[in-house]
Amino acid sequence: MVHQKRLSAPDHYPVSRKGLTYTTTTKGSRPASEGIPAVVFLREVTGYAETKKEAKEIIRKGQLRRNGDRIKDIRDTIGLFDTVELSATEEVFRVLPQKKGLNFMETGDNRPAAKITGKTQENEYFVYHLHNGENYKSENAYSTESTLIFGDSIEEAQMEEGEEVVVLSGQHSGKKAVINEIHERGMAEDTATVETEESEFEIQKDKLFVIGTMEVK
Repeated sequence: MVHQKRLSAPDHYPVSRKGLTYTTTTKGSRPASEGIPAVVFLREVTGYAETKKEAKEIIRKGQLRRNGDRIKDIRDTIGLFDTVELSATEEVFRVLPQKKGLNFMETGDNRPAAKITGKTQENEYFVYHLHNGENYKSENAYSTESTLIFGDSIEEAQMEEGEEVVVLSGQHSGKKAVINEIHERGMAEDTATVETEESEFEIQKDKLFVIGTMEVK
């Protein structure tokens, strides 16, 4: 077991810095800076487990799912835009960014979503590299920076003017905005001018996540 001292735990971990000495580090493809271990979700976020032992029992019984798949380890990472389901209570949460830490929004929409950060080709298939470190293989052509929403069918929400987005980082992190204009910068990072309820500003496109038909409060 790999332990993480609580006093030096990442700022986005919703853990008390007092009390127990150790929490748990993350495991899996998701960036550690954008997620928390399943045990922290069960213990500190929802309170359904008081101890690591109780969290292990919930997971052993298959009662915790991420994006529809059973979580099997208390260190498995729950990250940005994952959906997390607790079968015992029938609750579903979507993980969203916010200025400090992560926002676990209760929702009725359990469709997983991921942003395409790159793609390669393998014979007749496209291999899409997703923001959560996973890959998705398909014969269908999708655009880099689009969001794929996985339901009964796959919805592509493209990064384009008029689309609603969530800001992933910075002072506006977690806010919803609408893309007013996209700026191609050549050798520099492409940007977009977006508008929230409070202001309009320019931001790098890689700091935006297109919402599409997802429920995001």
